Amino acid sequence: MNLNQLKYFVVVANQESITKASDILFVSQPAVSKMIKQLEDELDTKLFDRTGRTLKLNRSGKLFYSYVNDSLEELNRGISAVTGGLDQTEQPISILMEVASPFIPSIVTRIKDKFPNVRLSITQHNVRETDFKQFDFILTSKPLQGLTNVPVLKEEIFVGWSINYGYSQKFVSPTDLASEKLIGLTPKNPLRVTVDKYFSKRDLTLNYKYEADDPATVRGLIEAGVGLSFIPSVTWQSTSPKVQLARLTPNPLQRTIYLSSPHKNLTNIQREISNELILIFLDFQRSELKI
Repeated sequence: MNLNQLKYFVVVANQESITKASDILFVSQPAVSKMIKQLEDELDTKLFDRTGRTLKLNRSGKLFYSYVNDSLEELNRGISAVTGGLDQTEQPISILMEVASPFIPSIVTRIKDKFPNVRLSITQHNVRETDFKQFDFILTSKPLQGLTNVPVLKEEIFVGWSINYGYSQKFVSPTDLASEKLIGLTPKNPLRVTVDKYFSKRDLTLNYKYEADDPATVRGLIEAGVGLSFIPSVTWQSTSPKVQLARLTPNPLQRTIYLSSPHKNLTNIQREISNELILIFLDFQRSELKI
């Protein structure tokens, strides 16, 4: 048993995916799979239950993880102690958030607690593609050409309305919405682009009666009961319980969010921040809104 086996095991356990783990570890998927198999062979026990491409810790795996995770943390503290500790000079990190703005408080809080030497800059307004390289990371709903793009979240987008609006459906056909008064974000907003592409493929044009460039304003209008709108199931989890949801059918509306970076080789702090952002999205994915 070696240190790399334990490190790979912890990352796979956290990500529940060989694919995602290989992206974080910057090694091939077969290399990760081989390392996990070698570890299980040496222990003579299975650590994961496999369902398709998803790996979940079984009872033995959870027990082993509790020891390994604690041991690796202790080891890192020991290495820091004998090498003079981590670099505590101020580290600037910039993030462009084209999507997932409700996650900003969680991102800032997590980074403040874990990386107190990071000076974090978050931008939300739209920028030109030529300006992407000025950011360390970009959260976007489309892969960006020439950048490294890692999918961190896939979410369904529901139709939502206030209980005061008088609408009552569990499933909604796209054609049903053509005659409805809708609340929407402005046309260049990434969520609006995703929604409009979905309906354009079905030769449908929506009637946006109310538009706003701020997602919080749209959520407020939904809760006020002035119309129907579109609610991402993960990134808009703060939606009021008074809002009812329905699924678009027969083909649900979905989007994937990517963590993109213009850097081919991440610095240590950039890699740590990248891992932490992936974990934040994983935490939110697990508490996805359900109908």
